[in-house]
Amino acid sequence: MKRRDWIALLSVAVAVLLIGIGTWGYREYQLRKTVMIDAENHYQQAYHELTYYVDSLEESLGMALAMQSRESMRPQLVETWRLSTLAHAAANELPLTLLPFNRTNEFLAHVGEFTYNSGVKAIKDRSLTNNEYKNLRELYSESQKIRDELRSVQSKVMAEHLRWMDVETALKSQNENRDNQVIDGMKRINMQATDYTDSFSPENPRNAVLEKKRINPITGEQISRNQAISQLRKWIDRPDAKLKKISETGKGSYIPAYEITLSEHGRSLNAAVTRKGGHVVWFLRERSIQKEKFNLYEASQKSIAFLKKHQFKDLELTKRNKYNNIAAFTYVLRKKNIRFYPASIKVKIALDNGEILGFDQSDYLYNKRDYIPMKPAISEDEARKQLNHDLKVQETGLAVIQNQSLNNVLCYEFYATRDNDTYRVLLNAKSGDQEKIELLKE
Repeated sequence: MKRRDWIALLSVAVAVLLIGIGTWGYREYQLRKTVMIDAENHYQQAYHELTYYVDSLEESLGMALAMQSRESMRPQLVETWRLSTLAHAAANELPLTLLPFNRTNEFLAHVGEFTYNSGVKAIKDRSLTNNEYKNLRELYSESQKIRDELRSVQSKVMAEHLRWMDVETALKSQNENRDNQVIDGMKRINMQATDYTDSFSPENPRNAVLEKKRINPITGEQISRNQAISQLRKWIDRPDAKLKKISETGKGSYIPAYEITLSEHGRSLNAAVTRKGGHVVWFLRERSIQKEKFNLYEASQKSIAFLKKHQFKDLELTKRNKYNNIAAFTYVLRKKNIRFYPASIKVKIALDNGEILGFDQSDYLYNKRDYIPMKPAISEDEARKQLNHDLKVQETGLAVIQNQSLNNVLCYEFYATRDNDTYRVLLNAKSGDQEKIELLKE
């Protein structure tokens, strides 16, 4: 074989070897990258869960403080004990130096021990002692500090554009690496609340619609797929939105509906439209939100205009929240001066341009309007006697809520304050029993 042929053969062999090494190196790089991404996602999820559970703990402890007796307080203490256990589990999934874990875990241990002894283990007829009540107040105060610490770390990570896997090193150093990958936006922790806790607010019934016998009859004629697509486009005022996907809900679904995905200007919009009547049950736009330009009042006016445009009447705004430059509003049906909480509608507004990001009328559309007497059996004064003496009533009204047994009940609704906290207390208008207490947040 001539020398030239040997050189050519050697060149081919070297090329093949380099390609092999490059392929192996690339596969190793991709494998390491996959492992890093999985670890990063794991840390993010653990931190979101920890932050949520501690937030819920603070609220749960605050609710317990407004309750009068151990018997009424017991379910709330059991819930708090459960949340402390879940928070412990989430904390153990994170790097030990990432957060002030010693303080956090010590606090969680105190909450777990106190709520177990006072709510789970305690004898029913023994009232809460002054010392126990003092401990409860101290745990509530401490929960606010811990919550603020967790949020502080979250803000630092966002501000410094750090990855969660780099936070442990960055917090030890004064020269943080500015080239770290920007972490993904925080998951919408209030949208995941029903996945993490069994507690509920009056505006969020306990999924009674999952029981067919409790579903409000849906009106209208059966519609085709094309009619559902047309109805959705009309509803969102996007006649040119392109169809990406459409399917029908399965046999086990409580309401037959079309699940639709549209594309509008390169963005996806997901929605559900009932096959009977063509009612738009919900829709959600997914996009990044820029700098805030609208305040909550301006956003609320846009949500009201949207609801009026779609002919919703007799609605009252009962909740408004803001997170990640998004405003979330909850409206409930109000008739004859009585709020009907099971019939609620939620609207989300982008605060950068006022766009309607989300709409959900599942509860309004599906929850059955069971007939119940609309005249209280006891007076407002009789109901007030059941309130904790430390509460100062600011407002009183009547409301229908869905209780723990998934039945609609008429209640006296008290808005009351204690120190710097505001509570909503719902007492059964027939028996005076406490149906629900909620710590309200700005």
